[in-house]
Amino acid sequence: MTLVEVMVSMAVGVVVIGAATWFLFEGTKASYKAMANVENSIQQWGLATKLQIDGKIAGRVDILNSIDQTAWVSGLPLVIPVDNGDPADLLERGKVLVLTKSQLKEGYDTKIITDMVVYYYVGGNLGYTGILKRFPPKAPDTFPIATPLDGAKNPKSVAQLVSENVDTITANAALVQDHLASIANNGPFAHFISPSNVSIALVRQETALGTVNSTTLTEVSFNLR
Repeated sequence: MTLVEVMVSMAVGVVVIGAATWFLFEGTKASYKAMANVENSIQQWGLATKLQIDGKIAGRVDILNSIDQTAWVSGLPLVIPVDNGDPADLLERGKVLVLTKSQLKEGYDTKIITDMVVYYYVGGNLGYTGILKRFPPKAPDTFPIATPLDGAKNPKSVAQLVSENVDTITANAALVQDHLASIANNGPFAHFISPSNVSIALVRQETALGTVNSTTLTEVSFNLR
């Protein structure tokens, strides 16, 4: 090949490599943008959608009285039983909703909890100052349980796991909704009919520049499948 032919071949090669690099860069940028859009869409899901998705992933749901350790007994949150339907009985509602996944561990007859998602409400039923948070902060992520067994090799309860991880939960939980009030002072979460059924009732106040625009009742009900 002559010197001119070699130079032409090199020039063509440079152009081809440059074009390929540009397409690779643009494709990667588009891929990251698509991933970001998907993540943003997930974070913008409404409360009902988040709970429905989490409910389908989970195998069990528990309601606890509070994330506030001063309301616990002997260092553990109280487990709320199935509501008896009496509106005057406020003890069957709670402020913490825990959805968990479990699996059988080799050598054990009882399932152990492997992952959990925690929703918790802080506030009462007055003033629209209540907030609802989710942990882990990004839906539909779950929190993997590193030590599901106690010292006697027995599966830990939901109350134990929340107690052990309460600092991590409250430090990293993300806001789901604010300007809330609970229908009942003891919390927005209740089991109706069975432990696999959950009903949530919250009132949200929409405000703009200090003026109340509207108050909206949010009711969500779902069953684990």
